[in-house]
Amino acid sequence: MKVLYSRDAQLYFNQLSDILYEENYFSYKESSREYVRSLILKMESTIHLRPKHKAPAHFSKYGKDLYYITCPKSKRTTWYFFFTYHPDSDIYYIRHITNNHVSAHLIP
Repeated sequence: MKVLYSRDAQLYFNQLSDILYEENYFSYKESSREYVRSLILKMESTIHLRPKHKAPAHFSKYGKDLYYITCPKSKRTTWYFFFTYHPDSDIYYIRHITNNHVSAHLIP
């Protein structure tokens, strides 16, 4: 199994720790970086174990045959990872990342 990232997904992760720090979710930059690292590790190590769901039509702008998994990170925050899966090569290609604070109203 392999997890790859679109350019947009990579950019999002690169910016996420700065956003979390600047929005005062974390007092220290290193804490926000560790949060993002642990989020990536949790997703990569469990993506093949979590139930995948067909992505709602709203997210089709990120690709065809899109699925998503949920990845709870705290009592208040669940992350959604949208991806295409290539079973022949067992590759998960992450195309979009969001969370319940931003997109809960779009996900059943």
